[in-house]
Parts: sequence; C-alpha cells; structure tokens
Amino acid sequence: MNMVELLGWLGATCFAICGLPQTVKVVKDGHGDGLSKPFLWLWFWGEVLTLVYICLSSFSLPLFFNYAVNLTFLVIMLKYCYFPAVKYEME
Repeated sequence: MNMVELLGWLGATCFAICGLPQTVKVVKDGHGDGLSKPFLWLWFWGEVLTLVYICLSSFSLPLFFNYAVNLTFLVIMLKYCYFPAVKYEME
C-alpha cells in the first residue's frame, strides 16, 4: 500500500465513522427526535447515488467502504426516526 492509498483509506474511514456517534445516540435513546428528516433523506440519497456512481465508474474500494458504512448508519437513524423504540406516555 502506497502513501496515496493510505491517505485514501484514512480519509474514507474518518468519513465512514463520522455518523457513528449520532447513530449510537439514536439507538441508545430509542428515537430520532431532534434529527432533521429532510437532512437525513438528502444525505441518504446522496450516499446511494454516489455509491452507484462508484460502482458503475472507476471503482475505488476506500470510497465504496466510506459510502457503504455511512449508508448503513443512515438507514439505522431513519428507522429510529420513523419507528422509535421508545413508547411515549400520554400526560
């Protein structure tokens, strides 16, 4: 692995795990309250379309890893936004 590939992997890993803290919080809290659904959907479709582009053009494993991991975190966050695990009590 040369220096350019190493930089690619390091950058892809940083981008891939940047959604992890928010995903952990959402899962721990059991809901996605406070998350902007339009932002998550734009981020989701950006990830999907870029992942398709990477697969159809010049395939890059670091980029594929980045977008696949981010897409996984986004799906988890969207699930908790629309189907919270926490049951709200009526006051």
